[in-house]
Amino acid sequence: MTTFIALSAIMALCAAFIIALPLLRGLRDRQTAAPAQDAANVAIYTDQQAELEADLVNGVLSQAQYDLAKHELERRLLQDVQPTSAPTASVITTRWPGIVVALMVPLMALGLYLKIGNPSALDPAALNPPAANPMITQLQQVETMLPKLEQRLQAQPNDPTGWNMLGKAYMALERFPEAVKAYAKLAELQPREAQVFADYADAQAMAQGQTLTGKPTELIAQALKLDPTNGKALYLAGFAAQEAGKPKAGIAYWEKLIAQLPPDSEDAAVLRQNLAALKQQMGGQVSAPAAASVSGQVRLATTLKDKPAPQDTLFVFARAVEGPKMPLAMLRVQVKDLPVNFSLDDSMAMSPQMKLSNFPEVVIVARVSKSGAAVPQPGDLEGVSAPVKLGAKNIAVEISKQIQ
Repeated sequence: MTTFIALSAIMALCAAFIIALPLLRGLRDRQTAAPAQDAANVAIYTDQQAELEADLVNGVLSQAQYDLAKHELERRLLQDVQPTSAPTASVITTRWPGIVVALMVPLMALGLYLKIGNPSALDPAALNPPAANPMITQLQQVETMLPKLEQRLQAQPNDPTGWNMLGKAYMALERFPEAVKAYAKLAELQPREAQVFADYADAQAMAQGQTLTGKPTELIAQALKLDPTNGKALYLAGFAAQEAGKPKAGIAYWEKLIAQLPPDSEDAAVLRQNLAALKQQMGGQVSAPAAASVSGQVRLATTLKDKPAPQDTLFVFARAVEGPKMPLAMLRVQVKDLPVNFSLDDSMAMSPQMKLSNFPEVVIVARVSKSGAAVPQPGDLEGVSAPVKLGAKNIAVEISKQIQ
């Protein structure tokens, strides 16, 4: 901090000097230039006086006109030529306040900063305080908000939004018995909402020692009755089935859930790991899934046989029926190879996160590209199969249309 203040003082003095220098130079120049200017004014006066006298002698001016012109000339000379001491006093009066201000402003600014500013902000430790734990901060905010929310619900007991917020707040604070009461009230207000019963089941399970046996299972069943696709209810149902000794039912719930999730999402990845672990625990009691491959043949329609050249590129790839449109597995050959027998699997994936095994249904696309680019362009030829499941064989794809 001491170094900062010293550097700031030096820079301030430099700035003051730069501001004051023109003022001091102006003072010196004015004092030097004043006598020369006076001499010039006197010379001009002498010439004009001589001209007036010549005009009087030649009859150009009358005596009265001459006297008036001479008087005006003398008055102007008195204005232009001042006593020697006058300009110095005037310049000093007008210049020195500016010089004083130029020197005082940076000094005053420094003093004012030290008086009311925050010099401690220059301390590196102050600039980099320890980072707060965001989770702790959020929980503190929830605890601060909670009393007001409770008071509001006492005044407005039929507010479902308020009860939902209260239940979530209690769950975040791990006050599970209070969360159960909040969700019980919410279920009375919204008896047709599947998500309410799924959250209610979660709170009930946590309140009774993290087990889904008994009432939580009943609440999960109610949620699935209202909405068979509810994600949280399906997830809890998988655990509840395992607790009940029904692993096959648990796998069915989770497979239904994973089909609804974005294949490349973190939730889907976690669920796939859970499924794999569950199947491994069962020791092969559950049949293995179909092989992550599809196979068949691609042909060119006779109506288009004269369109492509033998060296044109032919792409054959699988694409998810629902989800991203990027290829999951791709084969590249040439038109001269038609008809082409193909087999696509995970080893031909374009991305490790986007594989055939991540999707239950796909379509097979065959595209002839004159440019050799995988992106479709006008003039390319294309054929698309019907949706097929993983493991499908003998898939027939006919290239029968031209992209416009």
